[in-house]
Amino acid sequence: MMDVLAVPLGELISAIGRSVAGAQQTMDERFIEHFSAIYDQSVEAFEPLRAIGYQPTWYQIPEATAEIALAITVGEARVATAASAPYRRDLRAAPVDAGYQSRFGYRLESASSLKLRIVPVPPPAAAAQPEPREP
Repeated sequence: MMDVLAVPLGELISAIGRSVAGAQQTMDERFIEHFSAIYDQSVEAFEPLRAIGYQPTWYQIPEATAEIALAITVGEARVATAASAPYRRDLRAAPVDAGYQSRFGYRLESASSLKLRIVPVPPPAAAAQPEPREP
């Protein structure tokens, strides 16, 4: 049963990152929809808002912090390549909640804690510069 609940630790961290990125993408899409609804009417429809100082607000997730209680185990996974050993060790993590504690008689005091911060960083300089177009 532990194997059903547990996932490789890297997959858990990746899933958290994808969730934060998905939330940010949803906020960006909503902003664009809202701004487009105003601006698409006509440029003139936007002018009264601009005259009173309205500026569209972009919302962003400046930082996401997670602190998760986990039961961490060392497991072995089959490796598909013949060049390496048939098994490799990996860390597997299962979230420790009330159901997990009850099912396995697990004590929260012995749980591992995973803390991670996801913060935006500036793009690499090469990504920020548009590529020159051929004439």
